[in-house]
Amino acid sequence: MNSINFNDPLFKQTDEYKNFINNNKSQGYLSIRAYAANAAIPISGLSITVYKILDNQKVIFFEGATDNSGMISQISLPAPVLSGNDEEIPASIDYDVDAKYQDQELIFNIKLYSNIQVNQNINIVPEIRLDGSFYVS
Repeated sequence: MNSINFNDPLFKQTDEYKNFINNNKSQGYLSIRAYAANAAIPISGLSITVYKILDNQKVIFFEGATDNSGMISQISLPAPVLSGNDEEIPASIDYDVDAKYQDQELIFNIKLYSNIQVNQNINIVPEIRLDGSFYVS
């Protein structure tokens, strides 16, 4: 499967991009918090990729790594506009979050809503060394 960056000028000229933007005119926000030891130890350097499969193509919306606090804050992503009717279920969009740390890879599916911040907590289990100690970061 091919990968392409969402902000690639060539991708922005495609019908897939135009349809996607037409259906997702608002913005939602994603924050990542990575930790170990029951949230006691932040994980810095956790590689994060936020993507969505559109027409058999992996469209990458964000690539980055967690900071020293184990955080990535306020990743802005396209989301569908909320209707003004409180009796309707709010429109949402699904994204995949790929988290890589050393030899571990975790994939999460998140639902994003317009003008709402979604927090994704990622618990990393440290690798145990042969001498009995463990390594986190």
